[in-house]
Amino acid sequence: MADDAPEITPAVGAMLQSARDWLLHEHSLFKTLNRKPLLIGRNKATFSVFLPDDFCDASGKVHGALLTLIMDSIFGLAAFTALDELKPVATINLRTDYLSEVGPGGRVVCAAECNALRGDIAYVSGQLTDEAANRLVATGSGAFIIGARGPGRESRL
Repeated sequence: MADDAPEITPAVGAMLQSARDWLLHEHSLFKTLNRKPLLIGRNKATFSVFLPDDFCDASGKVHGALLTLIMDSIFGLAAFTALDELKPVATINLRTDYLSEVGPGGRVVCAAECNALRGDIAYVSGQLTDEAANRLVATGSGAFIIGARGPGRESRL
């Protein structure tokens, strides 16, 4: 999307601020990850994220599932920044390619960009970089549905 795109709308900005406060202070996992925003702009979100020891695989490296969760959450935020009005966003698919391992105790930087918004689908891509080594850890791309609805009240799921 063009660099001359308008700023984030006030409604979306207020939602992002509320989500940030909730994730940093109330959500146990995201509180542990100590996410720090580096850039939040129209179509873009970049965060530095702590990698705790609790999420290592048998080899002592950070498990890919945690890396995917980090990318999914930041990619979803990038999709939110592309909206003109507040609507729910949910992941349709997310492809993650792991390029190198990363150990616990450090930080990674997740940079995401909403490349296109077509109808009710946002297309996002980005990367995860080891902050200290400045080494690419993973790349990814995904599609996110805008205006997603959860199950109805009568649903048992």
